[in-house]
Amino acid sequence: MCETNNLILQPRLAAILMTYQCTAKCDECCFSCSPSLKNTALSYEKIKSFLDQISEISSIKIVVFTGGECFINFPLLKKCIRYAHNIGLMTRCVTNGFWANSIENARRKIKELKAEGLSELNFSTGDSHQEFIPVEKVLNGVIACAEEELEVCVSVETNDSKNFKVEDFINHPLFLENIKSSTLEEFVDIIPATWVSFHSDNTYIFDSNLSYEDTGCNGMFDTIALEGRGDIMGCCGLTSNDIKELHLGKLTDNNLSEMLFEHQSDFIKIWIFVEGAKKVFEQASAWAGEIPEVYAHKCLYCAYLYNNPKLLKAIQENYQEVQEDILSRYLQKSVQFNLLTT
Repeated sequence: MCETNNLILQPRLAAILMTYQCTAKCDECCFSCSPSLKNTALSYEKIKSFLDQISEISSIKIVVFTGGECFINFPLLKKCIRYAHNIGLMTRCVTNGFWANSIENARRKIKELKAEGLSELNFSTGDSHQEFIPVEKVLNGVIACAEEELEVCVSVETNDSKNFKVEDFINHPLFLENIKSSTLEEFVDIIPATWVSFHSDNTYIFDSNLSYEDTGCNGMFDTIALEGRGDIMGCCGLTSNDIKELHLGKLTDNNLSEMLFEHQSDFIKIWIFVEGAKKVFEQASAWAGEIPEVYAHKCLYCAYLYNNPKLLKAIQENYQEVQEDILSRYLQKSVQFNLLTT
């Protein structure tokens, strides 16, 4: 049993990156997934062990199956959703929609997943995805989900350099004909998702008025994830695979609570939770005598902070200046955070 009574914060979400193999190879995939990564899939036994442990954390209500592309091994996906549903967890999948090559195929697969207990489905699309997966496949999947009254969300790659926009999805003939202004529309949410450059020299244009909330980063502690190599991750944000400190260790029987406790005892993580990576990055830069860069996404601040030895050293040498204030605010925020899980 995974005892979490010693944890200050109760995580709300679990995620399983079933594989790093994907049917697409998007230029800026945050996890660098591709069709060639065929030996990165989790076994059912490993997934089941993780599900058993998170089911003992009462604050976790939903588990997200993602990747890579979680639909590549469809029988395994069905089996995992069935098991998660049977132990009382809601389930969500994140997919690029490659499998919905016709409305008939999409309906068949969605009916099968709903029968196993699937609660929600998320699709990703946009310029980069559409080099590999036509948007019509995503629309087939969305229509099939809405017909089954499954909540469905479509994330559209967004920055000022992208051609395909949220409006293009909503105004697509298939959406207009099957979803728009019908009773199915209430099940569908189309949202912009900031698309940034991680692994190349791509230069994107972003709104010059980028802003970040001052409420900190809940993602640091509200998610626990199992990834394709068997690592437990304390966050599955966009840059988490580039931050070794967010990989908490290998999953074994009944060791999840220990990893979570250590994760929540790290002062830098606590600081990011309270104030957000941007503010931590800026303060560390000031201590180090550097002029801070400006990045287009909060996760980029986290990655650059953790991968800059000079900034980490500056925090180690100066954190006492802010420690009392941050820990006090951490306890205050923890009360509000945990209320959201009850």
